[in-house]
Amino acid sequence: MRILQVSPFFYPHAGGVESHVRAISGELARRGHDVTVLTSSHDRTLPEREERDGYRIVRTRPLAIAFNTPIDPRLRSTIRSIPTDIVHLHYPPPLTAYYAVRGIRKTGVPICLTYHCDLYLPGPMGRVLTGLYQRLYLPYTLRRVKAIIVHTRSYGMTSAPLRGRTLTIVPSAVDLTRFRPDLDGEPTKHALGLDGKRVLIFTGRLVPHKGVDVIVRALAALPSDVALMIVGRGPRRDDLIALARRQRVEDRVLFLDQVTDEELPRYLRAAEMFVFPSQNRLEGFGLAVTEAMACGLPVIIADMPGVREVIEPGKEGVLVEPLIGADLVARVRELLDNPERRRSMGEAARRRAEERYGLTTVADQLIRLYQDLRAAG
Repeated sequence: MRILQVSPFFYPHAGGVESHVRAISGELARRGHDVTVLTSSHDRTLPEREERDGYRIVRTRPLAIAFNTPIDPRLRSTIRSIPTDIVHLHYPPPLTAYYAVRGIRKTGVPICLTYHCDLYLPGPMGRVLTGLYQRLYLPYTLRRVKAIIVHTRSYGMTSAPLRGRTLTIVPSAVDLTRFRPDLDGEPTKHALGLDGKRVLIFTGRLVPHKGVDVIVRALAALPSDVALMIVGRGPRRDDLIALARRQRVEDRVLFLDQVTDEELPRYLRAAEMFVFPSQNRLEGFGLAVTEAMACGLPVIIADMPGVREVIEPGKEGVLVEPLIGADLVARVRELLDNPERRRSMGEAARRRAEERYGLTTVADQLIRLYQDLRAAG
C-alpha cells in the first residue's frame, strides 16, 4: 500500500506528534508498505528529500512560520505530485491539513486525520486566530476526511470541534523494544551523581502547558533525598532553572537537555517514578507517559481528559489534580514510602503498554483502518 503521512513538522523537530509519525512510518515501511512523510522544511538546512528507516521524507519550504504554524499553500501542488493510496493527516498545528485536503480534494484518494489535540494559540491575538481558524478552515477539513482518529475517547468527547462527529480511537505508539524494564539504569544514576537518591523524572518539551514548574515547587516540600531529572529542552528552561534557585532546590534538580533518543530509556530506568502534570488541552495523550510505562515505571499524571485515560488509576499509577502542588506532593510521598506498591504499579504499567500501546498493535489498527477506507471507496 502506498501511504502518505502529512505532518506539519517532523524529525528532527521534537514533539509527541513527530515521534508518533516517525515510529508509525518506520513500522509501516518495515512491513513492506511504500511510505512517504510530507512535512514542512522548518529548518532550511534540511534536504528537500531524503530516505530514513525505509521511508521517504519530502519537505516543502513554507512562506513563513507564524504561531508555530507552517504557512505553506504550495503544499497543495506538492501533495498532488506524490502517488498514494491513502493519505493520513496529522493535526495540529493548523493549515497543513487544510492545504493538503484542498490539494487532493478531486483525486478520490481516501483521507483520514489524527486529531492529536485542540488548537491553542497564546495571548489575545492567539485566541482571535484560533476562533477564526476553527470557524473558517477546520470544518472544511473535517468534512472531507473519511475518518477522524483520536488517541482516547475522553479527549474526543470533550473537544468542542469534534462534537457530534464519528470518531475512531487509535492510541499513540511506543516502541517496546527500545523502552523496556530490563535496561540497567544504575550506571546512568551513578554517572549523574544520584547514588542514594530517590529520583523522579519528567521527559518532554519545556513549555508552559507541561506544568514542570509544579514539580519543581513540589520538590521543595519533599524529603531532601528526593531528586528530579528534567529531560528535555524548550523556551521555559531558563525560567525553570531560576525557579529551582528561588525554591532552594537547585542542587536536587538536573536539567538534561542533551539526552539522545537512544539514551532516553536508560534515564527513565534510573528513576523511581515518572511525573507528568500537564495543565491544559494541548496534552491530548502524553506519549512520554507510555514510554515511561513501557520502561516499567509507575506514573503520576494530571487528571485531564485524554492523558488520564492512558492508565487505570490506582493500578499503573495515580492521578493528581492539575495545578495543585499539594496534591502532587501527597501522591509522590505515598509512592516513595511504599516500594512494593511502586514495584507492582511498574509491572502493571509495562503490561498495559504491551497490551495497548505497542508499536505493532497500533500499526495493526491503522492498517485495518486504511484497508477499510480503501474498500469503502
